[in-house]
Amino acid sequence: MNLNDLNINDKAYIKNVRHSGIKKRRLYDLGFIDGEIVEKKFTSLFKDPSCYKIKNTFIALRDKDASKIEVSYEWEYTFMWKS
Repeated sequence: MNLNDLNINDKAYIKNVRHSGIKKRRLYDLGFIDGEIVEKKFTSLFKDPSCYKIKNTFIALRDKDASKIEVSYEWEYTFMWKS
């Protein structure tokens, strides 16, 4: 499941960030790291972008960026050991 598939007020764990280069680095700096809890809070009038809460911060992401972030409703122990 991808981040943009979440419904409003759904919480999930980040499983994988499939971006590369500077975009991946920026998302990591904002807190989008494996195992972190993210919650979808709002969507804009035209459904793109959407607002997500991560580490007590609200961040708006376009659907094309959110679709490259895998999430899961269940926490997996392997998140912590992934290289």
